[in-house]
Amino acid sequence: MGVVLFIDTQTLILIIIAFIVLVIWGPSKIPQLARSLGQSIREFKRGAAENEPEPELIEVARKLGIDPTGKTRDELLTEINNMLGQQKTVVEKPSVDPKVLEIAERLGINTKGKSEEDLIKEINWRLSNK
Repeated sequence: MGVVLFIDTQTLILIIIAFIVLVIWGPSKIPQLARSLGQSIREFKRGAAENEPEPELIEVARKLGIDPTGKTRDELLTEINNMLGQQKTVVEKPSVDPKVLEIAERLGINTKGKSEEDLIKEINWRLSNK
């Protein structure tokens, strides 16, 4: 009786591909091809890692109440900038000088929701029309 070799189709396909590569490029080019393939894989991994958020960025996001799970670096930066922009608008509301408020109230001007500049314009208008 003879020895029966059982080779599955995937192994057979890999052997055929390896033989074709060896015939086309020859044994001297195979190490260069392997090196190029390794460099390509390294570049791909580096590019994927660049889009990972840094631990400091994740910490800042968590402090602002942003859930960083599953988000890229760019998505986190965008959300953090949006959150900081909203906070700036809340903090940067200008306060009205108490003297301007007092004059406006004496002239019977409604001061709710008006900026100091608006109140001064209305005060000047009221005083010029008396």
